Amino acid sequence: MALLGVVLVVLCGLITSSQGLWPEPVTFTSGASALWAPPQLEIAVACQNETYSSYDVRGQSLYVIARGFFLDLYSQLPYRGNSSATGNVQLSEQAILQASIQRSQKAITSTKLVPWKFFRRNEAFEPDLSEPKVFLGKVQIYQASLAPNLDAAAFFAEDESYTISITAEGTANITSNSTLGTIRALQTFEQLFYAHSSGSGTYTPYAPLSIQDTPQWTHRGLNLDIARNPYSPDDVLRTIDAMASAKMSRLHLHASDAQSWPITVPSLPALAAAGAYQSSLAWSTADLAKVQAYGLCNGISVFIEIDMPGHSGSIGYAYPDLITAFNESDWSTFAAEPGTGQLKLNSSAVYDFLQTLFADLLPRVSPYTQLFHNGGDEVNVNAFLLDETVRSNSSEVLQPLVQKLMSYVTGLVDTASLQPIVWEEMLLDWNLTLSPTGPPGGSGSNGTAGAIIQVWRSSANLLLVLQKGYRVLFGDYTHWYLDCGHGGFINPYPTGFSPPGIPYNTSGGVPTQISDPFLDYCSPLKNWRHIYVYDPLVNITSDLEYLIEGGEVHLWTEQTDPVDLDQKLWPRAAAAAEVLWSGPRNASMIEGASKRLAEWRERVIVDHGVGAGVVQMTWCLMEGGCDL
Repeated sequence: MALLGVVLVVLCGLITSSQGLWPEPVTFTSGASALWAPPQLEIAVACQNETYSSYDVRGQSLYVIARGFFLDLYSQLPYRGNSSATGNVQLSEQAILQASIQRSQKAITSTKLVPWKFFRRNEAFEPDLSEPKVFLGKVQIYQASLAPNLDAAAFFAEDESYTISITAEGTANITSNSTLGTIRALQTFEQLFYAHSSGSGTYTPYAPLSIQDTPQWTHRGLNLDIARNPYSPDDVLRTIDAMASAKMSRLHLHASDAQSWPITVPSLPALAAAGAYQSSLAWSTADLAKVQAYGLCNGISVFIEIDMPGHSGSIGYAYPDLITAFNESDWSTFAAEPGTGQLKLNSSAVYDFLQTLFADLLPRVSPYTQLFHNGGDEVNVNAFLLDETVRSNSSEVLQPLVQKLMSYVTGLVDTASLQPIVWEEMLLDWNLTLSPTGPPGGSGSNGTAGAIIQVWRSSANLLLVLQKGYRVLFGDYTHWYLDCGHGGFINPYPTGFSPPGIPYNTSGGVPTQISDPFLDYCSPLKNWRHIYVYDPLVNITSDLEYLIEGGEVHLWTEQTDPVDLDQKLWPRAAAAAEVLWSGPRNASMIEGASKRLAEWRERVIVDHGVGAGVVQMTWCLMEGGCDL
């Protein structure tokens, strides 16, 4: 095995609490001895039969000697605060591994977390500075394999398991089978360190320590809607930081909807120029690449959703001839919410548009991810009454046209060697066959066995999809919708009755359906405890579990913008992250989880600048006794 030696400059100190890790590892045993990091901490990586030597001195350039080139990771790899990074650097697994070590170095070196909240008031919880310090020695990482080239599909299929051991004398070993496993180990390793309130360093209080860990599901996702309100790339980079700390692995960006089109497509420049709320708010191609590359360096696959044929009205700002029922004032007849507009179903111009769109978009996103989401939710049949290519709302008329459109798009995605995902309606409501067929004259290239189905409406639907033999993502709105419970955003008619022509083709006069207390459809709010005890395996027989890829927690953003994004997401998304990593939870685990989650929350606030909401009152954390 070859040796990659990285010298990390670290200041270390202490804290104690064997309940400090989030998500909970498979096994965790520890003592209560403190180990301080020395002024210079060596991390060595042994991997395969090549030799690399590199040295990092207080965040300066990293040299990769054996391969004969100079790689300044801090100027090329994207990370928060590096405004010059474009995300277009040619990444390799070696570079990602080295970046992960540097990122962990920074996290350990600069942590500000002093965990006073988790001890009784005025209790002495830190190492005694008058006692001799025992220092952590070299950290040895044993990684079984390191791919010579980066392939996103292969990278995100890697084994994420790892072990960590630390002796009382200060010897630390990490073992993994892959770069992705090492990233997960380092994400745990960072959580072992705390700042001493004196400013004298950082420490781990857990020696001797042993951790064995592996995830329950590979797809541990967050679905973030960036179309209904505008978000900057920095908002998403901050979100990725918190996701990485909770070992989430997939960021699903709902990147288009009826309200806006916020991403630039160079071959179709009018899309964002006209479809974004302001042209200055549109993400550039470099913005998207930077976010995806940053996710990749944190072990997170960032993929986008272009929703269709419903939820596509924003295309009409640039290309109105492609959209039916565009911006109809009678939105409740033609859409689930304002604004309205869907792709026309039987238009050759729509197919030409999709060919141009995907020929531009798919090659740009595929270096960073193995996934692409084709949409397919909440298709409104009445909108096609206004579609001159159809003029019908009959499912019998529409079904073959929806099948043709989604088969075409799924084929384009498959040919680009990306795994297609669609919402459950395409299978359960429209009875589509969702095996990829490829574009006309082509064929699927990546051997996928049909689209992955994303279920959002009920656990019963999850079972139906599994029984049809499809792979599936869970996360229904009754448990994992973070936008619920904040009240409705639709205003009642000022007169209390609809005006003429609303609903469609009537004289009006229908009473307002919205009244005080103006609740949203999925109230109440899903607090972190409710999210934590969601069991996606209820009524799922063991013979079907192999088809479950994982799940996603969702934030639709009609009433969320960058100001309150963090508080809406965290810590509730982290509660879902532990379900996804550690498996289904139950109510008996909540008391212990509240302490660990509260500590995770303190860490992402002080070290990552994430404005997470409160987990538990300080008195409960310090004194206990808040369980019945």
